[in-house]
Amino acid sequence: MLDYLRATLENAPPAAASLLLTLVAGGLLWFVHNRLTRFDDHQVLFRDGNAAYLVQRAALVLGFGVAALPPTTRTADDLPWSSLIGQAYELAWVVVAFVAVRYVVDLVLLRRVANDEELLRGNVALGVVEAGFYLGFGFILNGSLTGASPTVTQGLASTVVFGCLGLALVVAVFWLHEAVTPWSIREELRVGGLTAAFEAAGVLVAVGVVVREGVAGDFTGWVVGFEAFTVTAVVAVLTLYLFRWVANRLLLRGLTLATIQREHRVVASAFSAVVTVVVAVLVAAVVRTQL
Repeated sequence: MLDYLRATLENAPPAAASLLLTLVAGGLLWFVHNRLTRFDDHQVLFRDGNAAYLVQRAALVLGFGVAALPPTTRTADDLPWSSLIGQAYELAWVVVAFVAVRYVVDLVLLRRVANDEELLRGNVALGVVEAGFYLGFGFILNGSLTGASPTVTQGLASTVVFGCLGLALVVAVFWLHEAVTPWSIREELRVGGLTAAFEAAGVLVAVGVVVREGVAGDFTGWVVGFEAFTVTAVVAVLTLYLFRWVANRLLLRGLTLATIQREHRVVASAFSAVVTVVVAVLVAAVVRTQL
């Protein structure tokens, strides 16, 4: 009992410093995003009560929390203070990545949609899709920061490279999803279509969850890493779509995704999005432990 108490007291200061460092990084991300917008974020969020912007910014914070888990919980048992330097580097990458991905959302994922103007207008559908993207990206960053590497330089390089690859795959899946569906997600977002928004957000989060397994793990070499990423990510995404179809047939009896979109069944679309994410969590667990 006394030994456990002594160990807890000894580890408390570096643990508190680690948590504080993560909170400071999160505050920095919030500050930078506020500076990049053309309006007063505090006014829009907390005084005007803009629900569309709230959904987007809440997901940004949650996505950061998911991404920051590996650096915050990674410690050196013998020298707990020494892990803070590596944590600072990794958190800096998380902040930079979330700032950069803002432009990916605006210019690539939802091009030709005036994001800020639509959010200010109260377009909750757009906020939901952006929320799905930020949360899905958080899982990808989480995976890219998970695992060990022979050197610090290789670790940082692999983190950036595989994080970008995971992001590219999520964007590609979104484009493919847009291409194969009979409705245009971007057009639906312009008119505030929550049915399409929930479905798209569910896909973005789910793909982020399964792609995480392709970027996670110890770095043992570039060739091995690329092979593992390609095989794991492709298998995970294909498995996700297959079992998503099965789950929807079991739980949404008589309602296909096309019917849900055509009849604008918002509740059914939201439930289907939740089912998609649950299937993704299960698929990711199977890929991680059995494939």
